[in-house]
Formats: sequence, structure tokens, C-alpha cells
Amino acid sequence: MKKFTEFSRRAVMGLAAAAAVLSATSVAMAETTLEKIKKQGYIRVGFANEAPYSFATASGKLAGESPTVFTHVMKQLGVNEVDGVLTEWGSLIPGLKAGRFDAIVASMYVTPKRCAQIIFANPTYGIGEAFVVKNGNPDGINTYADAVGKDKKIAFIAGTAEVEHAKMAGMSMEQRVIVPDFASAVAAVKAGRASAAALTSLTAKDLASKDDGIERAAPFTFTHEGKKYKGEGSFGFRKEDTSLRDAVNAELKKFLGTPEHIAMIKEYGFDESNLPEKTAAQHCAGE
Repeated sequence: MKKFTEFSRRAVMGLAAAAAVLSATSVAMAETTLEKIKKQGYIRVGFANEAPYSFATASGKLAGESPTVFTHVMKQLGVNEVDGVLTEWGSLIPGLKAGRFDAIVASMYVTPKRCAQIIFANPTYGIGEAFVVKNGNPDGINTYADAVGKDKKIAFIAGTAEVEHAKMAGMSMEQRVIVPDFASAVAAVKAGRASAAALTSLTAKDLASKDDGIERAAPFTFTHEGKKYKGEGSFGFRKEDTSLRDAVNAELKKFLGTPEHIAMIKEYGFDESNLPEKTAAQHCAGE
């Protein structure tokens, strides 16, 4: 019995030691996303078709403010290819967390609610909001307050910051028409299901330029309880990918606001007035 017990003890200790070695080896072999994309030479990113922020051209090329800046940053990090995965706006964060892609490159606003789910690089731009309306703006809707005061319906893309702003402005659920994408928002306005569609001012301008039946209402900056909510957007990453986020931030710090950067984004309607004013940490803290 004594021999059996001694043998069992040694066997257990041997198994424990082997497990420890395997565990240490596994940790040593663990590869970060930053290391992975550098090794393979490309990164897969999620985007939503929203010109001029991120969209696919007729030839399938990924374009817009966010992909253009992100591609520059990736090249600085030694990653020469950025592959886009077209995704509905509301599925971008779930898709990132599920591993369908390794970054969100859609000029996504940095907000406390989103920061609870993913991490962001520092903002690359700032922008106000605007409505898309029928030509002539027959219902006279220019701000959320106008919609609330006139009890009018507004179309919103699911998952966008504009939905939260509408709630803060006191717009009832019955007034909010939630749609999956930008084409559906425009369709709701043209069909009379909504008096307007809430978008960023540049998106509204771009959509109106492509459709003779709609126009952009006067751009505005949403204000609530004395605080201005100017949207600032950037790239999103999984919570564990801090090394990738930090590497991107280091490159953005050197690049944003340079003549090269401004020339790069002018193609999409951005200029010096669209440079961000806050860090991702400030936005995550609700400042």
C-alpha cells in the first residue's frame, strides 16, 4: 500500500509538472493580434457602406476617411493590405467580438456605451449632425427639438449615436423609425414614413448630392443640458487587443493634422475643421 501511495504521489507530481510546462509553453506561444497581422501582412476589417466615412467603390476598393487613414497607419506598422468585410452598422461590434474581423474601420463615434464593449483608438475626426429631408423641407425639421415640438417621425440607422441623442432630446419611441441602413433611411423619408433621417452632416450632404428628391437640412451640433455632443470617431478593437490599439495611437499622434493627412482626407470632404478635440479616454469617460 505504501509503495502504491508513493507511486501515485510521484505520478501526480509528474503530471502537474508536465501541465505546468505545457501551460508555460502555451503562454509563450500566444500571439497577439498585432503580431499576427504583421506576420501575415494583412488585416481584415469591418465597415458599413457610409460615404464619405467608409465605403466600397464600384470596383470593390475600400475607400473613405476611415479606411484611408487606417491604411496609412497599417503601412507604417508593416501591414500592407487592408481587407474589408461589409457589415450592417448594428452588427459591427458583434462581428468584431465574434472574430469576423480584427478592427472596425467605419469612423464609429467613441461613446461610453460602446467603450463598455470594445476599445477605441483616439479619434481621427469630429463632425456635427444634420437631417436628410424632402426637397424644400416641408415639415420644417432641422433639429431633434423641432421633431419633438411638432411630433414628427425621424428615421435612424440602428445602433448609431443619433438614436441616443434623440432619446436625450425627449423624442418618444413612436417618433423613432429604426432602419437597418442608409438606403432604408432615405427610402423612409421619400415615402413619407418619416419627416427626416438623422445622420452626420457629411453623410447627409453625400446622400443628398446623389438623389434629386432629397436635400440636407441645416447642419447642427446637438446640445443637451449645456453639453455639446460633437461626434468624434475612430477605429474599434477587441478589449484584449491593447497592443494593437496602442501601436495605432502612436502612429496617429505623429500623423493627424499634418499636411499629408489633411490632403488625404480632403478628397472625402474633410478639412482642418474636422480635426478631433478629445481623446478616446475622454469620450469613454463621458467628458
